[in-house]
Amino acid sequence: MVLRLLAVLALLVGGLALGSAAPAAACSCVRLSPEEYAARADVAFVGSATSERAADGEVVYRFTVETVHAGRVNRTQDVVAPRTGSTCDQRLPLDRELLVLATLDARGRPALQDCLDVAWYAEDNYAGKVAAALGPGTRPLPGRSEVEVEDTPVRDLLWSAAAIGVVGALGMVVVRRLARTSGRG
Repeated sequence: MVLRLLAVLALLVGGLALGSAAPAAACSCVRLSPEEYAARADVAFVGSATSERAADGEVVYRFTVETVHAGRVNRTQDVVAPRTGSTCDQRLPLDRELLVLATLDARGRPALQDCLDVAWYAEDNYAGKVAAALGPGTRPLPGRSEVEVEDTPVRDLLWSAAAIGVVGALGMVVVRRLARTSGRG
């Protein structure tokens, strides 16, 4: 009986370790110098968020861009942000001119991935200093840049469930073998 209890406990601990693979997120950031922000940005522009749409785990903001300071940015540009976690659940205001500094995510999309990828009100004094560090701006590329979002949390959940199922099946095999061994002795 004790062996079964230990096996069940091991299964639960193993399942939790495999099933809770979400990254940890902190909601505090050190403010960088304007030059450090400028050097870090893959994409930098001044524009107004005109809409937002949510998909599992992400929000896509659509911007009308006025001035480009870094990267390939279209007149209508989408930027991805996580719904929770690394950006401190920050929602961008719609129809306000913002200075947006973003990095490219693993899929090459402009993204506000952490608290160092930021959007400030364009008229903010610090935003002006960052814009000056970025250098003179240019006009955006014509057209629209849409980003695709996918249901990765569902896929991750399926992989976690499969891993827990495998661990559970292996645990049952161990319990049966232990029961047979202890019954013989």
